[in-house]
Amino acid sequence: MGHAATAGTLFVVTALASALFVSRAIRLAEATGWIDTPGARRAHRLPVPRVGGVAFFLAFGLGLGLSFAFDVRRFPAETERLLLLLAGGSLLVGVMAYDDAVGLSAWWKLGWQVVAAAIVVLPRLQGAEHGIVIERFNPPFGDQVRLPVVLAIAATLLWIVGFANALNFVDGLDGLAGSVTLVACATLFVHTYFWPRDDPQFTISLLPLLLGAAVVGFLPFNWHPARVIMGDAGAQFLGFALAIFAIVGGAKIAAALLALGLPALDVAWVVASRTRGGRSPMVADRGHLHHRLIDLGWGQRRVVAFIAGVCALFGTAALLLPNRGAKLGAIVLVGVVLATTVAAAARGARRVGPVDTTDDR
Repeated sequence: MGHAATAGTLFVVTALASALFVSRAIRLAEATGWIDTPGARRAHRLPVPRVGGVAFFLAFGLGLGLSFAFDVRRFPAETERLLLLLAGGSLLVGVMAYDDAVGLSAWWKLGWQVVAAAIVVLPRLQGAEHGIVIERFNPPFGDQVRLPVVLAIAATLLWIVGFANALNFVDGLDGLAGSVTLVACATLFVHTYFWPRDDPQFTISLLPLLLGAAVVGFLPFNWHPARVIMGDAGAQFLGFALAIFAIVGGAKIAAALLALGLPALDVAWVVASRTRGGRSPMVADRGHLHHRLIDLGWGQRRVVAFIAGVCALFGTAALLLPNRGAKLGAIVLVGVVLATTVAAAARGARRVGPVDTTDDR
């Protein structure tokens, strides 16, 4: 079976499995009371099952396991790294599923995020063929920079934990985290399946393909008005996985940053704003871009379409821009778009006041 047929088969099977698992998980959650209740920062007004993330994680694992049944040639080091991905992801999903059901403090969750990331990263201490680490990167200008091992491990831990939190913070509206993840998966898949032209990375391209398929199976149940939400277990796994996909097989960090630049900068903006205001960056509020747009009078679907559209635009730029300097310019442009949008939303929200978040516009 050729690469295209293999990729297509795995995508369809994983998406169908995800849809099946999510539908069964909804019934189980309704029977057991594993429900997310409405609140001031919630986008829904009725109790909604909070189990979607566990379901699509299982579908992703199924698809990844099934890929070994096809004629997909992998190096031993690659197989080890996939096992590390699943081990760290399983721990993270398990702990955050407990948080979704019972509750954990923000600092406990941060600690477990570091542990999950360490499972993936610390095996690098055994040798260069072990672990998943950002060992080198290409600055916008100049030659490639290689990091000392200790610094590389620290930077990678920060990268993975940062992405896990970024996707978790973005998960504030029906379909939002799933939509931006789908854009990032498409960007990384194209980047690895087709480029470099002389040595495409088919086995690496299967990772974003399978995660995207799992999200495709989940999104119909999560689109506004949602029948299920992914919870911290799902949102944090999405960020955890995307951070790792951007590293393996040669760093695709610039592509990931462009595809997810708007939500990532939004998180940085909100954390800085909370810190300047003397509040803990771990205490939630309604300062995120999607909250501001909702307060401006936009409906959930419109906000999701806008943010996902911006991500898609810059994800496409990541694939088409000719050099690192141009990509740096695009990242700066993402920051300008965010600053302009937040400023406009803040001015508009002061005029119109808070609005009904269940509007479909």
